[in-house]
Amino acid sequence: MNSQIPDIFKSYTNKECKMPGQNGTIEIELETNDGDSKTYIKSLLSKAPFLIQKAMYPDSEHPHFAHIYIMSSAGGILQGDKQKIDITMGRNSIARITTQSATKIYKMEDGYASQFINIHSQEGSYLEFVPHQIIPFKSSRFYQEVNLEVEENAILIYSEIVSAGRIASGEKFDFDLCFLRTSAHRNGKILFTDVMNLSHKNKTNLESIFGEKNIFSTVYMVGCSIQIEKIVNEINLATENTSLLASCSTLPRDSGIIVRMLGNSVSEIMNLTESLTSILRDIAKKNFQTKPAIQI
Repeated sequence: MNSQIPDIFKSYTNKECKMPGQNGTIEIELETNDGDSKTYIKSLLSKAPFLIQKAMYPDSEHPHFAHIYIMSSAGGILQGDKQKIDITMGRNSIARITTQSATKIYKMEDGYASQFINIHSQEGSYLEFVPHQIIPFKSSRFYQEVNLEVEENAILIYSEIVSAGRIASGEKFDFDLCFLRTSAHRNGKILFTDVMNLSHKNKTNLESIFGEKNIFSTVYMVGCSIQIEKIVNEINLATENTSLLASCSTLPRDSGIIVRMLGNSVSEIMNLTESLTSILRDIAKKNFQTKPAIQI
């Protein structure tokens, strides 16, 4: 898919600087073993600073479920960095992919940094892609574009957590620009596009978006006929005795559910995210064991 970098980034010029690790790349394809149904890494290409840990299978109740960590040898994302992550989930494969730590967007003099994530979930597959939070530092500029291609009877959970800044250092909304675009498709047709444009130029608007909290999170649960009642009940239970604010609604074209969260604790947000994913994971496990394709 063609990049859609907004015009607001054109005023920031990245100087020509071919530094090692500036164009970090991951291309990973997962597939299911015909013999024991275990999901494994079929092919992998990684370029610095990215590293991929060997697939692990810590779930004793379902040993076919692959857990994979994306790691980086860099301390964060710098000016001029252009990172690309491509994930392909083969038919009936099931996996959880997460990152080693938070994505830190460092201070920039002139240009900006970008990250492009493309996920293709083939029929019957199940993927939880739950990276750690994005932390935009003072005077940083970051563009992220996420494209999700979700085939019939596949389930894809994608979450993103954005901090208001490096709060412990007294930086709140001191970043210049943080632009996040997420789109989902099925059979080449658009399901939805969600855009978050966070700009230092309008701090009052940012305070409103974050609801006077420090962390904003979105969870996209893409799949046909996901049971929204269970998700709503889980949100109500999880937020009952916490300061966390959360709500959900259906995605366009009955393509799934979107959950928004606001809080001051990353752990509380991640705990709620885990509670939500566990609902779909349990359903996926049962269907994976009894059917050739996951259906809800």
